Amino acid sequence: MANLFNREKRHFEAFIQRHRPSLLAVARRLCARGVLDPEDLVQEAFERALPEYGHLKDRTEAACAAWLCTTMTNRFLDHCRRQRTENRGLPHLALVHDLPATGGGDQENWELVGNDAFQAAIEQLKPHLRDAYKLHAEGRRYQAIAEHFNVPVGTVGSWLTLARRDLRELLLPSVAVARERGVQS
Repeated sequence: MANLFNREKRHFEAFIQRHRPSLLAVARRLCARGVLDPEDLVQEAFERALPEYGHLKDRTEAACAAWLCTTMTNRFLDHCRRQRTENRGLPHLALVHDLPATGGGDQENWELVGNDAFQAAIEQLKPHLRDAYKLHAEGRRYQAIAEHFNVPVGTVGSWLTLARRDLRELLLPSVAVARERGVQS
């Protein structure tokens, strides 16, 4: 039994070696805009191929290459769709510009908020909002946060929207104070 497993493992490793260069070339073209790392995309394609290897090993090289390329392209499109969905959930943030020396205007200058004030505001959030916000700030995607809390993805989007709203309300006084000090200087 161990010999059979080792032989299959060697065959799959040879399969990877044969198909990796062409798959990586396609992945580099797909990932040219920096959405994903081409190496990760190729790895995902081979992860999908492993459970299907029993069927793939009986196909021609061209059929295997086509299956791998299609699988990898579909993974790429899944990532793009997920990214687009997550970006729709984010508020549209404008670039922050320094206020004119004369002050005035309703423009908020978030650059005036110090790190300590920002961290203190985060700690004032309700626990579930704070934890979701921190996980998202660490780079976790909505789906991963939803799985962490065992809630729907839409709930995570709602929590993050509420966290941003509450942070804005908590930090507005700090912005106003900093703006006042900047104008008086």
